[in-house]
Amino acid sequence: MDQEILLKTRGSLFLHLSLLIACNRLVFIYINFVNLNRVYKLETILFSNGERFPLLINEETGIPDFYSTLWVTTELRYRSAVNTIRNKLGVIQWLMDWEQSNKLTISDLLHKEVALNECELESLIRHMKLNAVKQKKADRTKRKVLTKGQTQFIDISSSVSLSHQYNRLAVLSKYILFLSKVISISDKYQKKIANSILSIKAAKPKYHKNLSIRTERELPDGLLDEFMLIANFSNPNNPFKDIGIKKRNHLMFILLRELGIRRGELLSIQIPFIEIGTVRPSILIRRNHDDKFDTRKIQAVSKTKERRLPISQKIAHHIDDYIMNYRSKIPHANSHPYLFVTHRKGKTQGSPISTSLFDNVIVPTMKKVDTKFSIIHPHIFRHEWNLDFSKKVDRNNQTINNNFSHKDFISPEKEAKIRQHIMGYTSEKYGDIYNQRYIRGKANKILLELQTEFQKKIDNYGSE
Repeated sequence: MDQEILLKTRGSLFLHLSLLIACNRLVFIYINFVNLNRVYKLETILFSNGERFPLLINEETGIPDFYSTLWVTTELRYRSAVNTIRNKLGVIQWLMDWEQSNKLTISDLLHKEVALNECELESLIRHMKLNAVKQKKADRTKRKVLTKGQTQFIDISSSVSLSHQYNRLAVLSKYILFLSKVISISDKYQKKIANSILSIKAAKPKYHKNLSIRTERELPDGLLDEFMLIANFSNPNNPFKDIGIKKRNHLMFILLRELGIRRGELLSIQIPFIEIGTVRPSILIRRNHDDKFDTRKIQAVSKTKERRLPISQKIAHHIDDYIMNYRSKIPHANSHPYLFVTHRKGKTQGSPISTSLFDNVIVPTMKKVDTKFSIIHPHIFRHEWNLDFSKKVDRNNQTINNNFSHKDFISPEKEAKIRQHIMGYTSEKYGDIYNQRYIRGKANKILLELQTEFQKKIDNYGSE
């Protein structure tokens, strides 16, 4: 609540300052004062009504960045999801890194009506294509090369993917356009800004979606089943010690494996929406954005449509066992409806499990059991479920000899609709990406069979 009051106070200050922008240059003086330290961290404020509000906050003064906050408030807040806003602010944070390195501030230049020169604009565009994580670890990696008998050093910089470059440059161009609207500038300078924005847009990779090649390694057959065996609470090789944590983690991996749901959907499951005492037990995957009962600043939410998914009696038993015998004994767990809670003692005990805990503790601890598990990540369960689903459809149709007129025959159109419902997509086409691996597998199998037949013909011809 204190954070909310503080934010409202600052929000009031921002409102008054935004009114002053059109009147005089006092705002410019204030902003220069705030920008003395340009190191900003990305934080998410949790309001009492459940709304999450991402901000870039000055690490030294504790004051949110003026223009990015104004951008979020006026243009992004009611149009974009919280994670989308965080991603866009991440781009602005990377822009600030460039500003710090080059002793330039885009908003200051706009106030002074100074345009970026060609070299500066080129430098900014190049910066937007760099890998932020690797670049912060080592600003530039120097590699030794030999040229004409002399040893020299060249700078090697890691780049992000084409789609990531495209998104960054798109956000940058929109943000500069926003600044040009809220800062009072002349028509002549507006044209210069428009040209700079066009240059940034022109630098976006062409056909970034078609050219991006998926380099993700495919799981060897049976590897995920081995992982599930280790995750079983009764397995002596399970890396976790507490039985309650073992039961909780085992149940989480079961739901990922059997339902093909996303990690955010898993962590947002609520007890009131689980039916386990019926003949047909089920779980409602529900959209619960800005839920005031969720104490997580970065909320785990469903990205797709709400849907009710059936579960087996065995899964229902696991859920009932976890709720009645383990979750119920965790302090503060009954203060909210979320199924999976933190067991470890501390200030977060009993709170809903955070995405960070799942990604950075639970999954990595499981992967350390065997090096071959290193390629497993939460979303791979969704891909594997879709692969199994495609195989199941094929087996079903083969059982009835691919008889199109049979009532149990599953046509491609029907398969797409079933996949769409279970995955929670608004359109059938969104499920295509998950079917690519199965299609590639079938295509490769047919190609190898054709090669084998062709080789037999060649061998027979040679023997004759």
